[in-house]
Amino acid sequence: MSFLRKNWLLVAILFLGLFLRSYRALTLFMYAHDQDLAAWIVSDILGGHLRLIGQETSVGGVFIGGLYYYILIPFYVLFGMSPVGGLVLSIVLSVVSIGSYYWVFKTIFNRQVGLIVAFMYSASFLIVMTDREAVPTMPVMLWAVWFLYGLWQILEGKQKQGYILMGILIGLIWHLNLGLLVLGSLIPVAFLLSRERDWKAMFTGMAVTLTVSLPLILFEVKHGFIQARAILGSLGAEETLVVGHWAKFDRVMQLVVKNVYRLLGTDVLPIKQILVIGFVVVLLIYLVKMSVVEWRLGVIVALWIGVYIGFFTFNSINLSEYYLNGMVPAYLLIVGVGLAELEKRGKWLMWVLVGLFVVINTNKFMSIDINRSGYLERRAIVVEIKRDAKMHNYPCVAVSYITKPGYELGYRYLFRIEGMHVNQPSSEAPVYTIVFPHSMVDRIDTSIGALGLIYPEYGKYTADGVAESCSGENANLTDPMFGYLD
Repeated sequence: MSFLRKNWLLVAILFLGLFLRSYRALTLFMYAHDQDLAAWIVSDILGGHLRLIGQETSVGGVFIGGLYYYILIPFYVLFGMSPVGGLVLSIVLSVVSIGSYYWVFKTIFNRQVGLIVAFMYSASFLIVMTDREAVPTMPVMLWAVWFLYGLWQILEGKQKQGYILMGILIGLIWHLNLGLLVLGSLIPVAFLLSRERDWKAMFTGMAVTLTVSLPLILFEVKHGFIQARAILGSLGAEETLVVGHWAKFDRVMQLVVKNVYRLLGTDVLPIKQILVIGFVVVLLIYLVKMSVVEWRLGVIVALWIGVYIGFFTFNSINLSEYYLNGMVPAYLLIVGVGLAELEKRGKWLMWVLVGLFVVINTNKFMSIDINRSGYLERRAIVVEIKRDAKMHNYPCVAVSYITKPGYELGYRYLFRIEGMHVNQPSSEAPVYTIVFPHSMVDRIDTSIGALGLIYPEYGKYTADGVAESCSGENANLTDPMFGYLD
């Protein structure tokens, strides 16, 4: 009880974060191809195939590591092999993240900064919705805050602990997002700026990295360094060698500014985006000049943002917002410390800003538009196909899709857990057609949320013909799967 009395505000922040991430969790669970793949991989591992890799990334020939899928296993088992287990894992990791941001910032600065940063992480609409995603990249922001802590340890001369932590984190990058490698360039900077320079500790960290990276090393040796060659190929792609970097820089900056804009909740206010990012930069300079942020840490934070912008400007990767999630600790450090400093000078103004942040982000969350094509709807439409097929005594079915490219993915595991034999339409099995959105066709037979279903033309199928079309293998189990490597 004494712990609760002393830390009631932190406990309240943790419960707020838990509520925002679990409220209407299933209704907002956007189950798609990534979640479908994860379920297959978990099943594959439990079936005795101990995998070194997960799904293929957006860079052809490069795969994400297998750690996320192994962590998923107890959650899938607990929920009867339902993909809901993946959603629960994300909720658990998000609460761990809130606690981590509190502890790291409390340690680097003070308890007040820790509480402010933890609160912002807990309540930011952008972070809440990112934390709800049941994907391997979801723990990136958790990884990033511990990377910040490791850099701080090196700066403060706590070399052994810092490099061991860095060794673990660098070794985990393959399992999260290879884009995080760009932050590795900050380690030698921290070493040069450190109060002490312990070469032995640095080599210990390298040894830890090699140990943690053994699954990656084994996979690469076994498969002729397929990923290393693919990464080098992407770095040397034509797009990175010709003029046009200014356009790429402009694209990167648009996403950087957009992320800061949304992180702070200022996207609903009549404030230009460039003014928001400009304010963040000026605030960092001010905090360093006033010695609120120690100058060496200020250099690390500035470079943290700069190396991200530079790397993605000169890389051929088709950049999306989630690649930039690793920048969140840098933003929260600047704003969190700034708010704590403001509290010393004008307490009422700090609370006005915090209150405005709460109102904006709570309103955005409570008024979120529900797509109604997620897990609940997809599971329901699969169940409906099974019900109708059973009513007509079909031993198997075929499923076609009328939708935009990519939206036909994310159903196969749902058919599997229903124990259905599903073939391609060319097999001449009775064809059920899933439609999304409804506007793509003139009619549908039934709708579940935003998904539509067209039943087979029952009259064209005979019992003997259906039996023959269903006599082969279950294509749902045997056909190749995009992004999946046996």
